[in-house]
Amino acid sequence: MGVFRLVLAHPARPDAARIVAEHLDPGLLKQRGYEIARSLGDESALWAAPAGSGRGHGFALHCRSGHALSIVPHQAGE
Repeated sequence: MGVFRLVLAHPARPDAARIVAEHLDPGLLKQRGYEIARSLGDESALWAAPAGSGRGHGFALHCRSGHALSIVPHQAGE
């Protein structure tokens, strides 16, 4: 069982994403992502698997503000 990371990308600097949380349970990170989306003024953002990601390769949440959140698996040693 691995660790998952919740990563936030700002619309002005999408290449400078930052880790906002880590946890063993991606479900808890999804809830935290919804809280962040609400704080950015997006009550209707929904998680989805990124296009072409295949099963089990993370989730993405795009906010109306342009911010993007993603949940990605983290491998030890990265």
